Amino acid sequence: GKIETGGEFTEKEIIRAERNSGVVSSKVREIQMQNYLRKKELKERRENDLREGLRLYKNAKYEEALEKFESVLGTKPEPDEAAVASYNVACCYSKLNQERHDLKSK
Repeated sequence: GKIETGGEFTEKEIIRAERNSGVVSSKVREIQMQNYLRKKELKERRENDLREGLRLYKNAKYEEALEKFESVLGTKPEPDEAAVASYNVACCYSKLNQERHDLKSK
């Protein structure tokens, strides 16, 4: 059965209905534009987080860099972004473990 939503349709339902009818309304175009802008904004945020993470790592701020790289991984990154972030997460953990080991041996 269909669940009653109070007469309002989800974005996917609107797009699917109009695609099936062969007509694309301004509402669908608006939804598509919003989705495009949202994805573009997320990509820009991931790119900024990657750059900031690399800068922090270079300055030996591994905890802060780790947060940036993990933030990228938490936002459905593209494969190349995920690869860079994952590699740098491993590098951060390696440096943090090395620092902890150095502190224990003193």
